[in-house]
Amino acid sequence: MTLEGRSLYTPWHVGAADALVDANARDWDYDSRFRRVEFPDLHPAVIEADALVDRCGVEHHRFFTIAGRSRDALALWVEQEVFVTGVFAQLLSLTASTIVNVHLRAMFNVVVHGEHGPTTRDEAKFAHPTLLHNLRESMGIVEDDMRLAPPTQRFLEAIARSMTSTLSALGSLGVGNERMLVPEYSAVEKAFDQAWPDAGHRAFLRANIEEDTEHSAIISRIASTMISMQPETASQYSSGAKSGVDARMRYYDELTSLYESRTAH
Repeated sequence: MTLEGRSLYTPWHVGAADALVDANARDWDYDSRFRRVEFPDLHPAVIEADALVDRCGVEHHRFFTIAGRSRDALALWVEQEVFVTGVFAQLLSLTASTIVNVHLRAMFNVVVHGEHGPTTRDEAKFAHPTLLHNLRESMGIVEDDMRLAPPTQRFLEAIARSMTSTLSALGSLGVGNERMLVPEYSAVEKAFDQAWPDAGHRAFLRANIEEDTEHSAIISRIASTMISMQPETASQYSSGAKSGVDARMRYYDELTSLYESRTAH
């Protein structure tokens, strides 16, 4: 398969670049951009946001019970996760561009790099989207048969809407995705082990589970530092985290309904 005639980019919105340049002129401050920062203890808002994941109990969602005995449910999950994973990596890169301090931005880029990995002979063999691509192939899911389901589109739109500031994006992506993914993907792994143990699921799921524990910790440190400098922004982080968690739980509710509606016929 070749890529001739296929788009390799997302349409560029000049307004975003203009906003970045305008902020540079309007809000210029040397120290905020170049000085090293002191890292405080985790802010109470960050600790409380992390607790949202424990309370939501995503790993106990009924979808994973169904997936543990249904290859069709696992195939549906992988098909839809294909539409999510690449966009998530792009949203991380977008968030990185809004972090003004070079040291904090470099820290956050560890997360971005973790999603993409190194390149080997011009190929991102260890990127999370690539590992998911390999999982899809191992399951025999045909590319041209995949369709973006309404619950997935609504989930992605909800995440995008929650990213109204750098801190709200850190909350949504760091808590509602990176941290929440650890118990979530552990439940997916268990379902694969039960219903489809010979699928090539281990590399993708393990990479996410192991790396995202570190990624969420990095984001928590960055967020705590930013909030300590501007305490009034704590509510932005909390709001983003709640929006991210709620959106993912709603996604699994709707994915369960979608699967059940398909199997009812």
